[in-house]
Amino acid sequence: MSDTVNSIQTNFRQRRWHHRRDVRFVLAVAAFLILFYSWGFFYGPSRLSDELAAQIGTSEAPVDLVITSKFPAEEFHLGIFQEVGTIRGNQGNDTFLYRVKPADVRMLARKYWIKKINIAPPLKK
Repeated sequence: MSDTVNSIQTNFRQRRWHHRRDVRFVLAVAAFLILFYSWGFFYGPSRLSDELAAQIGTSEAPVDLVITSKFPAEEFHLGIFQEVGTIRGNQGNDTFLYRVKPADVRMLARKYWIKKINIAPPLKK
């Protein structure tokens, strides 16, 4: 009897924490999220036009924008736009967004569905 107990105890090998499936899954999801958000931080500034980058770099005053997305804006995208500024309409893939803070411009530039952000032309009166 003691031989079988000893053989069971010696044959059982405890797995290390990094060999567990749930730990590997959590690490894979964390790596994906880190890559996804860091991609936006690295490539976000390239979506700003040169004039806009210069304007938000020198002043903290709100700016008027034309945001070009990769596809026509839907309700979800318009909701994000409304949180950061005033929507004045859209044409095709372009959305006109007014009174946006520079910090919010940088946040919008990190979104994967935004293609380009330019300064909006003056309003016609």
